[in-house]
Amino acid sequence: MAIGRKKKALVHIAKEGLHLDEESYRQILKGVAGVESSTQLDRKGFEKVMNRFQEMGFKGLLPYPYQPTPKGRLIPSDSPQGLESITPSQKAFLSYLLEQLNWEKDHYQAFCLRIIKRVEPLTKREGQKIIIGLLAILRKRALNQKRRVS
Repeated sequence: MAIGRKKKALVHIAKEGLHLDEESYRQILKGVAGVESSTQLDRKGFEKVMNRFQEMGFKGLLPYPYQPTPKGRLIPSDSPQGLESITPSQKAFLSYLLEQLNWEKDHYQAFCLRIIKRVEPLTKREGQKIIIGLLAILRKRALNQKRRVS
């Protein structure tokens, strides 16, 4: 699945920030992600290209500019919207979080059983609960790593 316009814009911001000419830029796209244009990049290709740009010195707009962020706001507990099916955006973000945590499927399913009493989220509210839990785990890991380094 191709990346969105915001990620494409970030690729072009990095290109300009690194003062790459068109030929060098195309060579990086072809060599790192195997594509001719940023419009052909998928999520993995985008991550590879952005990692390469960071190696070349691109600092980005934020500490981790190309990582997805949760969208939307919390769904109130009495809202019927929470009973709607989990969204593709939530599924994609869950996949990203699981990739960052490097969890096996069994570990993830046990986590879901503990939080929502199901092996995987089916509704928006359940998806939201799992996302919040996984984000908390990632934050705690990051804090623990910073403490070890200090």
